[in-house]
Amino acid sequence: MKMHAMEFETTSHQHTIRLPDSVPDGVLLRVLLLSEVPLAKSPAERNLKVLLASVTEGMTESDTERPQDFGREVTEWVS
Repeated sequence: MKMHAMEFETTSHQHTIRLPDSVPDGVLLRVLLLSEVPLAKSPAERNLKVLLASVTEGMTESDTERPQDFGREVTEWVS
């Protein structure tokens, strides 16, 4: 089978890329993704512990500090 190549640059938007208008519908394509930045891992490869740890990345002690709790007010009962 004879293959032809076309090189173009595009930006993904909502997990899709736009093909040039010169690519007709119904043509079998082989897609190669190259990126200058690391691509995200698939959900199966993500580690919940790592994701939870990354939630606090960049936070300071004051961001995670609990407000001082004085408890409930003492209710006076009428006798």
